[in-house]
Parts: sequence; structure tokens; C-alpha cells
Amino acid sequence: MPGRVAIPHMRQPIKDESDRNDDPDGPLSDDSDTSSSNQTHRNARSDAPALSEHTTGTEPLLREVRVHPSLVATGASNSEGNFFHTSFQDIGKKLKDFNDTLGELQQLGVSHDVQLLPELVLVGDQSAGKSSLMSGLANLDLPRSEGTCTRCPLHIRVSRNNTWSCRVWLRKAYVYQPPPDRPICEKDVTPQDPFFPWRQLPASTVVEFKSMQDKSEIEDVLRWAQIAILNDNKNHTLFVPGSGPIALNTPIATAAEETLAKFSPNVVALEIKGPDLPDLSFYDMPGIFQNPADDRDDYLVHVVRNLSSDYMSHPSAIVICSMPMNSDAENSSTFRLTRRLKASSRTIGVLTKADLLPEGGNHDQWLAIMKGEAHTAGLGYFITSRPQGLDLDALKAWEECIFEARTTQHWPSSFHQFTERCGVERLKDFLSVRLGEEFAKSLPKIKQKLENHLEKINKELSILPELPDNVELKVRTGLMSFADSARFQLDKFIRHFNKLPRSFRNCLLEIKPKFTLRDRTDIPVLEISDDESDAVSVMTNNTTPTAKRHATFGATPSKRMRMETSTGMSTGGSTGGGAPHSNGINTEGANGARASASLPPPSSARGSILQEPFTEFRKIGHGFRTLRQVRQEMQAKTKAGMPDRVSDEVYFDMVKEAITPWDRPTMALMTQAMRELQSLLETTLGTALAGLKKRSIYQEAKKYVRKCLEEHCKETEAALMQLYEDERERLLTFNDEAFKEYCDSEQVILTRFRHKMRLESAGLPSRPLGEWSDFTDEKRSQDVKRREAEVSKIGPDQFAREIEVISYVRAYYRLAALRFADAVSQRILCRMIPAIRMKLPDYLEESLGLRGPDTQAVYERLMAEDEKTAKKREMLKRERNKFTKALASIELLETGAGSGDVEMLDESTQPLSRIMDADHQDDDLGET
Repeated sequence: MPGRVAIPHMRQPIKDESDRNDDPDGPLSDDSDTSSSNQTHRNARSDAPALSEHTTGTEPLLREVRVHPSLVATGASNSEGNFFHTSFQDIGKKLKDFNDTLGELQQLGVSHDVQLLPELVLVGDQSAGKSSLMSGLANLDLPRSEGTCTRCPLHIRVSRNNTWSCRVWLRKAYVYQPPPDRPICEKDVTPQDPFFPWRQLPASTVVEFKSMQDKSEIEDVLRWAQIAILNDNKNHTLFVPGSGPIALNTPIATAAEETLAKFSPNVVALEIKGPDLPDLSFYDMPGIFQNPADDRDDYLVHVVRNLSSDYMSHPSAIVICSMPMNSDAENSSTFRLTRRLKASSRTIGVLTKADLLPEGGNHDQWLAIMKGEAHTAGLGYFITSRPQGLDLDALKAWEECIFEARTTQHWPSSFHQFTERCGVERLKDFLSVRLGEEFAKSLPKIKQKLENHLEKINKELSILPELPDNVELKVRTGLMSFADSARFQLDKFIRHFNKLPRSFRNCLLEIKPKFTLRDRTDIPVLEISDDESDAVSVMTNNTTPTAKRHATFGATPSKRMRMETSTGMSTGGSTGGGAPHSNGINTEGANGARASASLPPPSSARGSILQEPFTEFRKIGHGFRTLRQVRQEMQAKTKAGMPDRVSDEVYFDMVKEAITPWDRPTMALMTQAMRELQSLLETTLGTALAGLKKRSIYQEAKKYVRKCLEEHCKETEAALMQLYEDERERLLTFNDEAFKEYCDSEQVILTRFRHKMRLESAGLPSRPLGEWSDFTDEKRSQDVKRREAEVSKIGPDQFAREIEVISYVRAYYRLAALRFADAVSQRILCRMIPAIRMKLPDYLEESLGLRGPDTQAVYERLMAEDEKTAKKREMLKRERNKFTKALASIELLETGAGSGDVEMLDESTQPLSRIMDADHQDDDLGET
């Protein structure tokens, strides 16, 4: 009759071994054992007779159980949490509500945190009929295509509703991180990494994939959802059928072959609602296998087994283990796994493919299993038959034909005693009741655990600094303070930026070209006869190769040493450098003697030590040319037919070579200047944002201050390199007076020093040179006359023209160095720093995103403590939201709230199953 309750569906389930009758796998009888239990509840239910009693009529009087909204006690929350003890007429509704609430909690992802949620886990070997069983439990023609819904766990929630609908989610708790330089191998899968290369995330996320109202869409949607899960490196929206670019432009078979991963522990979740659906929630796991087609996938054997083991090992999991009846039960790897995990007591065995049971064969194995004599499962066994090629209605009729009507000879009569355990419909009823009962029993502990988790999360959030009430004011105040302080500090920096430019100028002057002013021909040659009594004669050029010795004329070694010590110069030093002379000229001996002067004034560079960051350039300029090399260069560049004229090439080439090293000190100057500016501005920023140093704004602002400085630094470096190239392009000056002064100064210094070298080489006495700039006019006149007199003794200098060339080169170098040093410093002080001063505040605001749309979100982001803390806060907020929704769902279950109250929950997690069926909203409670 329509509207009647099928009484066997509400039988008392087996709770443990002591509750089982002699035939644990057979139907439960409604005898006096159950009537006493029913009698206990008689006063708490309608006046319908107990299940074990008979009325006086010829037919049993059946009651139609309907839920009357006005009869639901909205405030009757049981303080003990035992919500299963209620009136009989509410049991059907409560079972639905329990299973709906359980599905919601699972969908929220609290199973891992609570570890008390009862869950149905469908497992089995490949080709064990698991997919057909899953389709039967979900009352849907779910896809059976090769590889579909088998490469990741599938969470299916089904519940009754007036209209059919389906929503698909992706629940991600793992991220794909394969080794970058090698393939994955079996040894990568370890107890610490059971799903390698998938690594667990700190918190799981749930995103909706697609909703549909047409059953024909579900196969493609599920396949694309699985492809999206396996492509962990891409946004899931790319794979949504009908809208995603990849789904629109790529054949589904191609996309399935080209996934990033071949397997994923992340979950594809379905919520299916419709008429005549059971109130059920279960996980369908990938089939366990032993031998993959490709040996490179051997690691997947362990990963898939580990995933099934993980779900099966949950103490609250009810394992549905499928075994095909056309194969030996002892071959089942999955059933063996239930024993190893000690999960047999909470396992329901399902013998599938009953239609393929060999005819006329020995069925003792299967009969022993159904009687609980072999391969024992704590919750007994069911038998199903789901042939391929039939739709749902045909499959239901098929099972009724075999197991109920017994109209076929194919089904052996020896199995008729287990009729109450045959067929998917009976299995669904059993699972629904069992799951609801387990959830009802565990609900108080589940609620307590959820509350504990929520309390812990709230405590963690409480120790993290919350955003200020007015984040915009805080950010604006800090940035304005920095802008004002930065302008003040940069103005001060410009006023006192002296030491570094001076050190740069001194460096350029110090690395001037240093020439060797002594030549080997300056030393007379003594020819000593074999007869030591012969007189000693001075030979300059006409010497014979026989029996000759060379010595310095008129001076013994000890005398030369005393002379060198008194004058501060070395006659035999290396090219590496010489002792400083009293007049500021460095000298070296005959085989590498050098002289140098640093002007103006010469005393400023005497024995100078370069300051940081220029100390590394101190050796530049040493050994630039010898007198003889200068002569050779003059001769090589003399133009044909133009004798006795020094070519311009000589001057240009030597000057260009001398100033070429300037780029390195220039870059050192810029690096040091930017380092000082960065330190100044970061100190200023730290002071201005002293109260916000733990907020994201401080690190972001510091990053953009550095970026601003880098951009100005690059621009200035390019300008300085242009100045540098201009100096190297050609010799150019219109400062005639200064150039003439420098030429005269260099000429006097070099001539006096050269004269002293020649006197010492000839063995004649010499005097300390003294500083020419300190001489009076009278003293200078005396010095000139004395040198003229001495020249009459040693003869004119054969390198006089070379000295003039060197004087010109050094004079121009000095002029250019001073000019360049001023230009570089001017560019930094008059261009770069003022530009930074003017542009930095605007640059900072623009870079921080304070001049775009949705600035409120930017202010909140900037006021987050730091990236790590912000991520932790967001994770904790998501977790808090998850547990809050879970507790709200339980509260609705406790109060028996209607569909109107359910709307308070977030739409993405609250299923439509809370909407009452039309039958449940009738105002009358009728009898038939």
C-alpha cells in the first residue's frame, strides 16, 4: 500500500557479537527478544502496536509515518546528547537528519580533526564490482569508464529531495611536489611520506567545481573534476565543463592522458539529492591493484594501498569490502588488508557479481562465508548482482527477480535462507540505519571534540594581534611621518656629504700615471784594465766587450747607500713602488725607477693612504711608462715628413689610457653613497613605523624604499658612465689658465727630479729637493742657477722632450680628474638625491597599492602582522569557520530546526537535503 513503512527496514542492527543470533548473516526475527525492547518505548511513541504483536484484524495495521512540523520540539535538546531515544514517528526523520548532518561534517573536512565521525568506506580490489556497487548505493548511473573516479577518493552524499540536483566539490588537503630532477620510485613512498609525492597542507580547502540539474551531465563533470584534481598546478576553473578553457578546447580523453599526476589523495565530493534516494554518505576508494601496466608506476601500488589503509584504519570507519563471487575469496587483497588493520569487526562484506556464480559448482565457500564460518566480517555479508548494460530500474528489477521472486533457476536455492541479506536496496537500508545509529551514539563526543578544537583555535587567534579599528589612519599616519622625516634627513645628508666626494677626488689624483724617470744610460760605464795599476777612465758609450766591469762612477756601494738614505729615494727599487721623497715624488732605481707628484698641493698626496671604499685601487697608475717607452711611442706615432713634432696621438692615447680605470672608483663611489642613503632611509622608516614593525607594511615599505633607490641608482650610474665616456672621447678643455699652471708645475717638478737622478747617477753630490711651492722667488732663482751650473758638468738631458710630453699628460690628467670628480659629485648631490627626496613618498604609496581601487583591502593587508603570521591567521580563521559551521549543523540537529533555519549556514557547505520532502510537510497524520 502507498505510504506504508517497510517495517524490516527499521530492524534493530547488530551492535556486537553478543547481539547476534545463531545465524548472524540471516534476517533478524521479530520475536519476544525484540518485543520487550519495543514495549519499553511504547509510551514514548504512537499507539501503533509493537512489531511483535498482532491486531485482531485479518491484516496487520500499518501506520504511515509522517513528520508534522508543529510537533517537532524546537528546544528539546538532550543534555546527555543521546538524540536517538525519541518517538517512533520521528525515527525516520531523525535518521535522515543524522545522516545529512554527518555528510555535512564530512564535507566540511572535520573528519581528520575529530576522528570520531562514523564513515562508510567502500574498498575492494580492481574488477571486484566496486563501481557497480557504488552506483547502486548512490542510486545513480555513475560512470564506469576506464579509469573514471578511480584515481582519487570519491565522497558521495545522497539524500531525499523533491527535485534532482548534484553539486561537485574539490577538497584539497595535499599539494603535488615531485622531485625535479628524477622520476618517482618505490623507495620514495615511506611511512613518513605514504602518498609521495603529495605533501599534506597545513589546512584543507574546499572549492565548488560545478552544480547541475541534469543527470546526463554527471559523467563528464566527474571526469573533468578528477582531471582538475590531478592537475594540481592549474586552477580548477580551467577544467569546468561548459566554461573552462581547457575543458572547452581539449578532448576529455586527451586531457585524462596528460594530467600532471596519475593519482591524488585529494577528494572529489558529490552531493546528490533527489526523490527515492537513501540518506547515505560514503567514500569510494580507488581499487587496490598489484601489477600496473607501466613499471614506472610501481610506486602507485603502495600509494593506493596506503590511502585505503588510511581511511580503513579510522576507528569509526565502517568498511564495505567488495569481493566478486566469480573469483576465489582467498585472492582478495583488500579483505586481507582489513585483517592486518584489525578492522574486521567493523567490516561489512559484500559479495558482488552473484549473477556470475558458476552454475553447478561447489558453493560451499560462499555459504560458509554467509554463515560466518569463513572470512568472518563483524557486520556480516550482503550479496548483490549488478550485471553490466542495465539501467537502474532494470537492475532493481533484476535483483528482485533473483533474490525476491526467485523466478530464475540461476540463483541456487541454498542461498534462499539469506534473502534478507541480498540486494543493494537492503544493503542501503542497513547502511543508512547503521550509520545513523553510530553517528547518534558518537554525537556527544563529536560535539565535545569540535568545541575543544574551536576553543583551541580561538586561543591561538587571541594571541595574534588583531587589526586596529582604523587601519587607514594607522597606515597614513606612518607613511606621512616617514615622508616628512625622510625629506629632513635627505636635506641634512646633502649638506654634510663631504667626506666621500673628497675621498673620490683624492683617489683619482692618487692613481695618476706614474712614469719611470731614470734610464740605464744615465749611469756612466767604467772600463777597468786587467792591470789594476792602470788609470780608471770614464766610458760612456765606446766600450769594448772584453775585460769590462760596470760601476757607479765616483761612489762606493756604502756611499751610495748613505746617499739614498739621506735623500729618501731608491736607485734599485722594483716596479711595485718607491719610497716617498720629501717633495712628494715616489722614486725607483735604474731598472724601474719612478717619480710621481700629487697636486695641488704636492704635500697633500705625499704618502697618502686612500680611504675606503677606494683602497683597492691604490696600485693603479704604477709603472705607466718609462722614459724610453715614451720616446719609442713618440717615434712610432710621428707622421711621415713631419720631423721634430710630437703627434697628438701620443698625448691622446696616454691620457685615455690613464683615465680608463676611473669607472671602477666611480662605481665604488655610487655603491657607498647608495649604501649610506639606504641605511639613512631605513633608519628613518624604522623610526616612523616604530609601532608597526611587526606588520606587513614595514617589510613591504622597506622593500619598496630599496627598489626606489635601486631605480635612481641605475639612472645615475648611466649618467655617470656617460660623463666617463665623454672624458675618454677626446682631450678637451677651455680652462687655459689652469692648464698652463698645471703644465708649468709638472714641468718644474719633473725637471728638478730628473736633474737629481742624473746627478746621482753621475756620482755628483746633490741636495734635498725641497718643496718648490714653499720656495720664495729668490730661492727659486737660486735653484735654477745652480741647476744650470750643474748641467754644464753632466751635459743636457737627452730626454728633455719626453719630460715635456709627460708634463703635458699629467697636467691634463690632473685637470680632467678634478673636473670629473666635481661633475660626479654634482650629479649625485644636485640630481639624484633631490629626485629621491621628491619622488619617494609618491612612489611608496603607488607601490603599496594605496592609489588603486579597493584600498580598504590594501590597508588591511598592510596591517597584517607579517606574511607568515598573516597566513597562519587566515588558516586559523578558515578552521574556526569550519568548526563553527560544524557545531551549527549539530545545533540544528539537536533542536530539530526546519529548512528556514538551515539557510543561516553558508550555502557552499549546507546541502539542500535539509529541505523537507512534500510528504514531511503535510499538516495531517493519517492512517490507512
